[in-house]
Amino acid sequence: MKSAFDTIRIGPLTAVNRIIRSATNDHLGNRDATISDAQIEMYGQLASHDVGTIITGHISIVPDIAMRADEVQPSIGDDSKIEGLSCIPAQIHRYGGLAVAQISHAGPRGMMPTDINTLTIDELKQIEQWFVDAAVRARRAGFDAIEIHAAHWYLLATMLNSDLNRRTDSYNGSDEHRIAIVCRIVEQIRHACPGLGVFVKINAHNTLEGVNDTDMLITYAQALYNAGIDLLDISGMSFTKQPRDAECYFLDSARSVKEAVPGLTVALVGGIYSRATIDRALESVDMVAMGRTLLTQPDFVSKLKAGELERSRCIRCNQCFKIYKTKYERCIFGPVNPKLRRTFGGDE
Repeated sequence: MKSAFDTIRIGPLTAVNRIIRSATNDHLGNRDATISDAQIEMYGQLASHDVGTIITGHISIVPDIAMRADEVQPSIGDDSKIEGLSCIPAQIHRYGGLAVAQISHAGPRGMMPTDINTLTIDELKQIEQWFVDAAVRARRAGFDAIEIHAAHWYLLATMLNSDLNRRTDSYNGSDEHRIAIVCRIVEQIRHACPGLGVFVKINAHNTLEGVNDTDMLITYAQALYNAGIDLLDISGMSFTKQPRDAECYFLDSARSVKEAVPGLTVALVGGIYSRATIDRALESVDMVAMGRTLLTQPDFVSKLKAGELERSRCIRCNQCFKIYKTKYERCIFGPVNPKLRRTFGGDE
C-alpha cells in the first residue's frame, strides 16, 4: 500500500512525499501584481512543515494586469515579474520541496471577463503563446514545474465544458477538439522548456450537470498524457457545495482516470483532511492535494508525520472564501493577517 510519505517520481522530478499543497488563492499579493513578503513567508512555512510539492495560487499569464482574476493576483505576464517570483522556489527549495507555478487565464472570472465564444482564432493563439511564455518565465524563476489551470471555470475550463463552449469552429464539436488547445499548450511548453515538469488541473466533471461525463474526462486525460503531461490534478467546482462530512469528493472520477491511463500520475484534491482520507485516496491515485486543510494548519503534514494528530481542525465551512476581506483572516480559527488588513482594510 502506498504511504503518504513515500517518495514518488513525477516525470523528470522526484517528490519527497505524495502530499501536495493545492493551488489556493491566498489574497496576499500586491496590487501591482508582484509577489509580497507575506507570500514568500507563507510558502517557506509550508515547505518547512513537510509539504513535499507546493503549487502556488494561480498566477495570471496576461500581460495586462487589469485582466487578472482579482486585484491582488500575481502576474507572470512580463519579464519584470521574474525576479520577485524567484523568491518562491528559493524558499521552497531550502526545505527540499518541489515548487510549482500554477499559470492561468481568468477568462469569464476575470475583472474584465473574457467570453471564449467571442474570441477570434488569432486571440486564442495569442493566449496559447501567453501560457508558453509564462512557463518559460517560471523556469527562469527557478520553478520545478508549472500547472496549467484548466479547472474552476477559468478560461481553459470553460473551453473544456461541453455546455459552455458554444464555438462552431475547430475548438469545439468533439471532446478531442475541445481539449486540443490545452494539448497544444503542453506540447509547446515541452519544446520550449525541456526538463520542466508539466501538470494540468482539470474539473472532474465537464458538463454543467456534472454527471455521466466520465468518458469525456478519460478522453481529456488520455489526450493530455499523449501530449506529454507529467501529472493530472483532478478537482471540481462543486467542492464548496459538499456536505461537511463528505470525503474525497472526486475520487470516483480520479480512480476511473487512473485505471484508464495507468501511466499517468494522478492527484486528487477535495475532501482530504485526515490520515484516513489520505490513505483512502492513495488506494486509487498517486498523490493527494490539500487546500483548506493547509490554509488553517500549515503544519498539518509535519504533525501528521510525527503522529501528533490524525485529523485537521478544518470544518469545511468555506468562510475562508469570505472573511479575508472583512475580518482579515484566512480561517475562522484566525489569526488576523497583517497583509490582509493592509490590503483590504484601506491601509495600503
